[in-house]
Amino acid sequence: MNELFTIGYGGRETGDFVALLKRYAIDVLVDVRTQPYSKFNPDFTRTSLTKIVARAGLGYVFMGDSLGGRPADEHCFVAGKLDATRCEERDWYQRGIARLRALAGEQRVAIMCSEKDPANCHRSYVVGATVAKDANFKVLHIDKAGELKTQDLLEAEIKPRQLNMLF
Repeated sequence: MNELFTIGYGGRETGDFVALLKRYAIDVLVDVRTQPYSKFNPDFTRTSLTKIVARAGLGYVFMGDSLGGRPADEHCFVAGKLDATRCEERDWYQRGIARLRALAGEQRVAIMCSEKDPANCHRSYVVGATVAKDANFKVLHIDKAGELKTQDLLEAEIKPRQLNMLF
């Protein structure tokens, strides 16, 4: 079975962030932020992060254009809120998921978003949920304490009303 990890950087220092990636033997970090910059932490801009992970011997791939939480496609929104089901219907999203699955089938991959807590990020509810539908994949979220949670456990902990407030 393939494993796909997720991680958020919010509130983490780059050294701690990289240490968590190393702890879980991640080979490639896939950035799923729609706009890969951080106004509050410049070490997590796309340019800086690419260099930081390369120095640690890891790869960096940007996929925010196909898997980001704020797609340009208005079809993905209902009353201004992201609707995961509507995103899943789009060809560009399915191509992004196929690319992610292929990469995760060959290497240990962690998808990254800004929120430290996976309970507050689209990487858990949109991307992770889509990948977890494939019986060949297990989605594991590196939580705010640095411990692993399965997709099922994470979804069971969050009330549906909270999900609507995420986006």
